[in-house]
Amino acid sequence: MDRAAYLHLIRQHLKTAYLLSDEKTEAMIPVFAATLRSHMSRLAELAEAGDMAQLGRASHAVKGALLNMGLTDLAEAAHTIEQGCKSGDRTTDYRALITELHFTVSQFCGDW
Repeated sequence: MDRAAYLHLIRQHLKTAYLLSDEKTEAMIPVFAATLRSHMSRLAELAEAGDMAQLGRASHAVKGALLNMGLTDLAEAAHTIEQGCKSGDRTTDYRALITELHFTVSQFCGDW
């Protein structure tokens, strides 16, 4: 999905889920994006440190931020990381998953 498609999806979700006007929707998108960027940065740091418990909690926060924006497909990737960490799975390449998720998020979230 390209940037315009993500933005359309986010706008529609914010309008319907939170009953926001067009003006409030536009004002809230940068707020949601900043929160998501912050959570994504923390996720990358924790993956580097290898702290599975904290990584699981951080991926839960990322999942929530993505769901708040209506991005269920991306939230599923964060959920995969969360569940893997909670189950103690050390065979999954979490850094690769996080890098891919970060790249996708940066496609629509980088300008705010």
